[in-house]
Amino acid sequence: MTSPAPPLETPVYPYTLGADALNISPSTANAMETHLVEVALARDPPDTVPNGTVLAFVTFPKDCKLSFACDGKPWKDVRIRMSYDKLMALGSPTIQDMFSPSSQRRFRRRLGFEKEMPFGIDYILDFTPPLEGSELADLVTKLWLPRVVKLWFLAGQYIPEPVLSDARGIPPRPLADKAVGAILALGHDDVCKGRDCLTAYDQWQTIPNIPGIVGNSTKGKSHIPEWRKIEDYCPIRHRVAVIRVLRAINGESLLLNSAARMWTVAQVAIYLEVPQVVVDPVAQWLVAPPNTKFIEICPERAFQLAYALKIPSVLIAAFKILVNELAIDYASSNPVSRPPLTWAQRRRDDYGDYPSDPVEYASRAYAERMSAQLKILQSDDVFDRLPSPLPEWQRLKYYGTLLSGLPPDNPIVAAYNELVAALLAAFRRWVQTALDLDPLCYGDGVRMESLVDAQRRHYIPLGDRRSMASLYITLSPPQKVLTPAFWDHFSWASSRTDFRALMHNSKSLAWHAGVFNRTFGDAATRGEIPPFNPFHPALADTIEGGYDRRTEFWLASFYHGLYHALGRMCTRALGHETRGGGDAEPGVPFFLSDHHLLALEEETELKYLPIWATGWDDGSGGVFQVAVPEAAVGTAPVEPGPGYHTGFTTAGTDAETDAGTDRGAPTTAPSDFGVGVLSLGNGLSDTGTVGRSLMPGGGTSATANEGNTGATSSATVTDDEEGMYAAARYALPATHQAQGQAIEVYVEELEVAMAGVAVAGGVQEEEEDEMGVLYDSDEEMGFEWTDDGFDEDEELEADEVV
Repeated sequence: MTSPAPPLETPVYPYTLGADALNISPSTANAMETHLVEVALARDPPDTVPNGTVLAFVTFPKDCKLSFACDGKPWKDVRIRMSYDKLMALGSPTIQDMFSPSSQRRFRRRLGFEKEMPFGIDYILDFTPPLEGSELADLVTKLWLPRVVKLWFLAGQYIPEPVLSDARGIPPRPLADKAVGAILALGHDDVCKGRDCLTAYDQWQTIPNIPGIVGNSTKGKSHIPEWRKIEDYCPIRHRVAVIRVLRAINGESLLLNSAARMWTVAQVAIYLEVPQVVVDPVAQWLVAPPNTKFIEICPERAFQLAYALKIPSVLIAAFKILVNELAIDYASSNPVSRPPLTWAQRRRDDYGDYPSDPVEYASRAYAERMSAQLKILQSDDVFDRLPSPLPEWQRLKYYGTLLSGLPPDNPIVAAYNELVAALLAAFRRWVQTALDLDPLCYGDGVRMESLVDAQRRHYIPLGDRRSMASLYITLSPPQKVLTPAFWDHFSWASSRTDFRALMHNSKSLAWHAGVFNRTFGDAATRGEIPPFNPFHPALADTIEGGYDRRTEFWLASFYHGLYHALGRMCTRALGHETRGGGDAEPGVPFFLSDHHLLALEEETELKYLPIWATGWDDGSGGVFQVAVPEAAVGTAPVEPGPGYHTGFTTAGTDAETDAGTDRGAPTTAPSDFGVGVLSLGNGLSDTGTVGRSLMPGGGTSATANEGNTGATSSATVTDDEEGMYAAARYALPATHQAQGQAIEVYVEELEVAMAGVAVAGGVQEEEEDEMGVLYDSDEEMGFEWTDDGFDEDEELEADEVV
């Protein structure tokens, strides 16, 4: 028989909260209690590694007695026992250097353990930040809090507008209209400037009339309490972050309940070269909805963190926003290099310096790709360049081929030309309508402007804020195609009825189609046009099969094919089937980015990301630039070094002719690197053999002078020629080249062997190939084996090779 269940008790709030705490939500109360408990553990870390042989110290400044935590207690020096094996397994050069004999002597002297070590301790590590010098300056720079980080507590107080989740026409976005939870955003700094932070319960919850995640305005009452105004850099915060990282190394939980703590802990881990210790907590903080708004409001800092900590999802999400914003700047008719505000008035921040800036390269590529899309839409051959074919357009073009033999003034030809011109004019009107529309969207009367303005109110101060419509109207057409507004409009800019009614030369498109059908049909009946090819692909019936030899152009069929092709084009540009129906990256839901076009492609923009973020950049820089520059004259080389010689040849001139024959005389030019004289003429040497110069990549080139300078014909090197090609390719490699070093012995042996043949034979032995052409074994197909102009011990300078 089981005992009865105990009666339900009234939930008791944490002991740190008073009676007034009954008015706050349980989640807020839990956030406050968790914050206080974590502060106590950071001040007095428990001994979780009793068998550790390492004792780590973090000492606080002597003048920090007035620096209290939220519980009213001062910070004091901390020692943490740790495992030697675990520390070494982290692979951190910074920490490993702390175990060196010189570092150990310094730590023991500084901390008073020169004569005797604590029982069971073999090593002393001092993680206290330096008090002065360049190292401290570098640390202060890294730990300096960005503006948005200091203001992020407002994300836990600001209540978004209901339109963010209630707007019809977009998929549901859970938590879009909710503030960020207190457990993520409302934690307090490690130095508490007020003694009422744990009793001011309203400051740990959402607050009506908060103007956004913005600073104080110059007028009115401040919405930022004094105890929330934290320092850009704080030595106490710095030291407590070191303690948190050390505890995380010991396997203890890491609580990141504020942006300031998240940023500081991450930078400390990066500096200590143990990013793997904090990757998971930082990634979870960044991708927890709706805290992903941090990535959208400050993508630069999110990109910087994700790059250093190798968090692919966050890096890609922030990268897409940065690339889209900068691409719009580049697409301007008067581009400005990275203005302080984006076109939608988001205040830019810094994301660090990179040897090759991936955002810069990808932005230019994105602007060029989308500008090319617009040029296609405005071109005369647009119906042939859409992502899916238009069967009715192909039929009309076939009709045009049947009329090609008729004079231009023939009424049938005139009707055909008018119909083609009317179709192009109607489509251009379709494109222009999409460019001219205000940023309305989504149907059912929901304005995209209202939705995006509600999103932008998160981070743009009221006094600086302009409406989305007033911003969008200032964009040029190449800039508008980089926004989702254009593609949304374009996908429905013209209905079938509107399309038929579009005017050209004062007549509707339907009228032009009718005139052509009557004229063409009558001419076909009278036999005035050539008979149809019954099996021409343009006549194929894709629906019922067989071939349809009708003489009419069906405007409705053309419209449906065009609408389908444009639907595919818009879907690709938007990156999803329905507007708002996709994240920038799985696991990173976006709430504030409906004005961004985030459909970057792997082969054009995303390739600039590191390999670990699904990009192509392997760190060599090859994805950012041409690996080997094109040769100034002649063929392009395939590699530096001796293989580069073939790129430096000069073309012959057609002025040189052989007076005694009907063919041009061979033109010869010395190699720029002294390879010798290469035959560049009509393909025949003075002895009648075919003259070839070595081609990069294993081929040869037979250059023929046919009246045009540089006219060439290609021939592929055979297996039998591979030995001589290798000899030429690897002749006297520079000693600083890795490939040359690897084959140095082979080159020397080859030269010795060739010299021996010349001495023993006296004359070169002639051989006959299977085609009956005679050639020398040492002079293959007209290539003369000559001195390259360098001594064997002479080394090419790097700038002479590359």
